[in-house]
Amino acid sequence: MKNDLIKRIRNFNRYYTVWLEVMNKGYLDTNFSWTESRVLFEIYMYQGINATELCEHLNIDKSYISRILTKFEKNGLVTRELVLGSKGLKKLSLTEIGKKAAEKIDLNGDKQIADKIKTIDDETCMKLCEAMEFIEKTLREYEKRGAEK
Repeated sequence: MKNDLIKRIRNFNRYYTVWLEVMNKGYLDTNFSWTESRVLFEIYMYQGINATELCEHLNIDKSYISRILTKFEKNGLVTRELVLGSKGLKKLSLTEIGKKAAEKIDLNGDKQIADKIKTIDDETCMKLCEAMEFIEKTLREYEKRGAEK
């Protein structure tokens, strides 16, 4: 039974990532990959976050985050500022260019979903959202239980 469930979950994941178009090189009509877009948006949402916190929020390898941040810094999207009294901890901030890029990602993300659900009736959209909220709540609950063990 578990093997069947695993296959069904993986099948949904494959469908959903294609549906969201995350495999495109320029995600949401930007020059960023999906991961880069998400990292930039996370910094936008949590101004002053540091690289370690980013890794924890997004469950991404430190070296991958480091490469993305180096690219962002080189392209004038992000600045790193040493936190006084810390031992090398740097808070991340978006430059004006970075903020505009993050705002474009946010706006284009809303537009993408609006375009994808425009032919779905309101009742079905509500059921879809309830199902998504159920998935998130369930996974968070069991993730928390796993962390407590």
